Amino acid sequence: MPKNTALFLILLALLATLLLGINIGKKLATSQYLAQFAPTPTPFIQPTTIPPLKPTVSLTPLAVKSETSTYTDRSCGFTISYIGSYLEQKTENYKSTIITDPDNPDQTIVSTCQQEIPAPPLPPEKIEDIVLDGVPAKLYHDASSKDGSPRDEVIVKHPNLNHEIIIAGYGQAFNDALASFKFIE
Repeated sequence: MPKNTALFLILLALLATLLLGINIGKKLATSQYLAQFAPTPTPFIQPTTIPPLKPTVSLTPLAVKSETSTYTDRSCGFTISYIGSYLEQKTENYKSTIITDPDNPDQTIVSTCQQEIPAPPLPPEKIEDIVLDGVPAKLYHDASSKDGSPRDEVIVKHPNLNHEIIIAGYGQAFNDALASFKFIE
């Protein structure tokens, strides 16, 4: 079996294991997270009378700002930002990370790095040339082999370290992460 095919199969097996771990660990992590941060009962507050409001001529909606979270992966040498709070899980070798929105499992970002990452076998129309922090990268528009749901993968070579980084995910959180991607030493 050619070396690149073997590496690709190993990467797919690793990615499948990580995604399976997300599904199993998500329920455990969510219940532990909720148990740890459950709200404490508040004391009873005596209601007060509120004077009637005068109607206004026009109402303008207020923008709701979500807090931005930043994830830094020192072993792979990059940092990303995304809106909201996510659960972070590291693999045993500390080279792979899974960032999951506990309320929306479709908003998951998986990242890992190694010396060479095999590119997914996709037709040219599903591959884009992009730039991450000034470095050329490839964006692969792929689909999950499990259920056919869309999945994007970006492979980029770190400019100063001797490895490649793959970031996989889909949706707005993934796009926010790519837009904020920065290399670190």
